[in-house]
Amino acid sequence: MEHPKLDENYLNLGSFFDIYNEEDFLLRNMKIQNELIETQIIQHPIVEQTILDHVTFSDCEFEKADISDVIFKNCDLSNCRFPESSIFQVEFQNCKMIGTSFEGSYCHNVVFNGCLMDLSNLDKMNLKVMQLNDCSLKDASFSENKLNKVSFKNCDLNEMTIWNTKLKGIDFSNSQFETIEIDQDSTKGLKVNTEQAAYLASYFLDIRVSY
Repeated sequence: MEHPKLDENYLNLGSFFDIYNEEDFLLRNMKIQNELIETQIIQHPIVEQTILDHVTFSDCEFEKADISDVIFKNCDLSNCRFPESSIFQVEFQNCKMIGTSFEGSYCHNVVFNGCLMDLSNLDKMNLKVMQLNDCSLKDASFSENKLNKVSFKNCDLNEMTIWNTKLKGIDFSNSQFETIEIDQDSTKGLKVNTEQAAYLASYFLDIRVSY
């Protein structure tokens, strides 16, 4: 896992709206704090080597965004849309992301730490070297994805939907779910704990496991 390459000492304080100062919607080497961004729709914005701290995005869409070497701290991205975006060496720290959509996006070296991601749309993604730690993904959709070195640690996966996604080598055993919607092919090679195995046996085979 490679982390964002930036030095906070060399960042300039600014506003997200500085992105409109550049013809190609570029935001680089910035630190943005305590800002509200509402109803912005930008095609192919580029955000590089930037920290966003306590920034709220409300009803925004950033199609085909190019985001690299960026840290989101305590941001609210709920119901924002990042379709078909490229996200490289990015960290989301304690962010609220209820209903956020990354459908069709590519992620490489991305970390979600302590994020609230209920009802998020994580479909049709290409995920390489990604960590989800202490995140809530209740009712999230995680289907038709390609995974390479993706890890879940202490996440709430209850009522998550997973279809047509090969989970071979993925470890759910230290995360939690009571119910989950998943197709049988997706579970091949998935590591689960005893309680999860009992649920899946019941789900697919109507087998009841006694202890």
